[in-house]
Amino acid sequence: MISNKKWGSVLMAAVLLMSPVSAVQAKSPVSAASSAVEETQFRNLAADLPYEWSEEPEASRPDVGYKLTDGKYGTLDMNDPAWVGHLRGKTREVVFDLGEEKSVGKITSHFFQDYPTNSILVPLTVSMYVSDDKENWGLLSHNATQLLWGEGPPRQETFEWDGSRDGIKGGYADGKLAYARYVKVTFTMHPSQWSYIDEIEIIGTDDMVEGAVKVSAEQPRFLEPGEATAGIRNLNLLYNGQYADGLGDWSKKRIIPNISYVNKDGEPVDWLFDGVLYLGLASPAGRDFGVGQTILEDWKWYLDKTFAAAGDMQQLNEAAVEVGTKLNQPDHKVKVVLMILNPGEYVNDFGDVDGDGVSESFNDSVVGQEKALENRIKVVQWWLDQVRQRWQEANYSNLELVGMYWLEEQISTSETGPDLVKAVSDQVHNMNLKFFWIPHSLAYKSFMWKDLGFDAVALQPNYFFGGMDSDRLEDAANLAKQYGMSNEIEFDDRMLTDDVFRERYIEYLDSGAETGLMQNGFRAYYQGNKTVYNLGVSKDPSLRLMYDWLYQFLNGTYTIDSSPTLETMAELVRGYVASNEINAAFGDELSYRLQIIKLLLDENKPKDAVTYMQDFLAHIHDPAVQAQGLISASAATLLDTYAQVLIQTWSEGWGLSNLAQGLSYTISRPPNSSYPDSGNELTNGLFGGTDFRNEQWQGHAGSAYPEERSRTITFDLGRNKSIGVVRAHFLQDQGPGIYAIMHSNSNKSHGSSVTFTL
Repeated sequence: MISNKKWGSVLMAAVLLMSPVSAVQAKSPVSAASSAVEETQFRNLAADLPYEWSEEPEASRPDVGYKLTDGKYGTLDMNDPAWVGHLRGKTREVVFDLGEEKSVGKITSHFFQDYPTNSILVPLTVSMYVSDDKENWGLLSHNATQLLWGEGPPRQETFEWDGSRDGIKGGYADGKLAYARYVKVTFTMHPSQWSYIDEIEIIGTDDMVEGAVKVSAEQPRFLEPGEATAGIRNLNLLYNGQYADGLGDWSKKRIIPNISYVNKDGEPVDWLFDGVLYLGLASPAGRDFGVGQTILEDWKWYLDKTFAAAGDMQQLNEAAVEVGTKLNQPDHKVKVVLMILNPGEYVNDFGDVDGDGVSESFNDSVVGQEKALENRIKVVQWWLDQVRQRWQEANYSNLELVGMYWLEEQISTSETGPDLVKAVSDQVHNMNLKFFWIPHSLAYKSFMWKDLGFDAVALQPNYFFGGMDSDRLEDAANLAKQYGMSNEIEFDDRMLTDDVFRERYIEYLDSGAETGLMQNGFRAYYQGNKTVYNLGVSKDPSLRLMYDWLYQFLNGTYTIDSSPTLETMAELVRGYVASNEINAAFGDELSYRLQIIKLLLDENKPKDAVTYMQDFLAHIHDPAVQAQGLISASAATLLDTYAQVLIQTWSEGWGLSNLAQGLSYTISRPPNSSYPDSGNELTNGLFGGTDFRNEQWQGHAGSAYPEERSRTITFDLGRNKSIGVVRAHFLQDQGPGIYAIMHSNSNKSHGSSVTFTL
């Protein structure tokens, strides 16, 4: 969220972890085996051992002959054949089978960095695990790079878990050695740069030595809503900093579609997000709160703006009052989280917060490291005191302050960075509030969030903003589970006009449903600034649908491939009957009406189908129906959107527009040479009739081999389009041996395909 998600600059600038900390040169392979290990006569259990990759290396930098265990270390030359190269994609895993349970005291993994010359970076995090069954893994340690990312000559780094020094992170504070059969090493990937690895050592012994322990397995899982999140399941980010166009000013009108699910008339019919995070990025002076540029006058400006008599917080309270009144829940309180600004470690003249006449300095080189940290902690305490005082004075009737949010999106690489966050955590907890954080996808040491005192953390995938492969969402989900975090859902106003960004938004929803984030995880939502409002008030049914899908996702009812069709409407009706939002008898009536509409479409009567669908809408919105409680307002609202999308589709020219007309296509197996495709026969609008000799027919021969019987015909529609009917015409004439197909199906998305079996 730093710089309002200008991810292109974050990716290779802020995220490159440029730091005044000097790069740490890795230990040599020889020194990796410490004298303590040698005294116990441990050896490298991985020497010449085969292993398994979760994803094979790049073909140009292959792993031929198990290079990770051959004892050959790469030199400071990317062309050294000892290096194995990986590019882009998900976190890599390497799994070793030791053959039987053995005592393991140390694990090392060796990496190379040559940036920017050859675009090779060491991993941000290397993690090490052990297992008895290769399915359930116990954590030994997460290890952050000490070399750090940045420009420079070729360098190497060895990531190391040493049980005698580090202990076992997976619940054994006194454990020094692990007793297990399987070992796993994982390392994170940069979305565009290379990772080079050449050697992994597993130092141990065949015997179960004294002090070796079985490491309990941890099941990777998302952070769930509950006490740690102050009960918040869906946290909506509202940016209320300085914007030239006033988008940082939140009015009651803008807030209502963000905290409540509104119908097409803008009236609340249910609650939407159950938590709101107010945060800002820029001050009127143009200084950035997130990267630590701001001074006392900027901090005071933000407090005054947020807590003004008619300011952002009061507007939120008034919106909560109005929504609660309309939903007959006047006592409902919206949970609020407020940001803690970043006291930048290079600011020298912040301003005087304690009245001693001395401006606070955070700069080590001016006041020394200890004093700089002390001043930063003091300023944050001043901020928290101001927040508490202003909140109490305002006495908001329908808001509950439940947490504070750390605005900086990664742990500082400076020596005192973690110490500052720990101190702030103590301050927040002393106020009986929860401590929230939303690190970016390449945040330094994000895995250590629990050690620093955060309560609720949602990792940013950053996929929406471009420059990443689609598997980034899966990787972000896996990393969140691995570290016990959750994920952020990301979108902005570009999805209103650009199909590419709308498709990415849908990919987030689909991924959330697939990975269990929707069902089980706490979520934060980045929406740019005004996207949720724009979707909620849009008169375009296709945009309104995005708002309705968001509502479903927030409530755990979103389903993949739920584009508006009569079938998905019927499924919605059945779901609402099951959840008692539609009366069972009324649901049967609605299902029957949808069947009638389907018959009309099958008879190619779209005008009549539109009339019947309009009658369907009038029926679900009938005041008498509402008065009897036959359908909930939220169910009627969602069905209305689906119906409006279909009506819009069917009403174009009072006929279903043939989206395939004139399109090219691909066929998985070509037709028989006696009955070829003479040129887009399937989409030229000409029909073959009942004469098999008509050149418009193309022929496909059956086969005794099942794998040769199916054909798939694929059409690219160019972008997402609403599809109501897919028809494929076939001929049966048993005289010359032409038979109807055995089976067919179709899939609908931004492309479309028809599959049939001979």
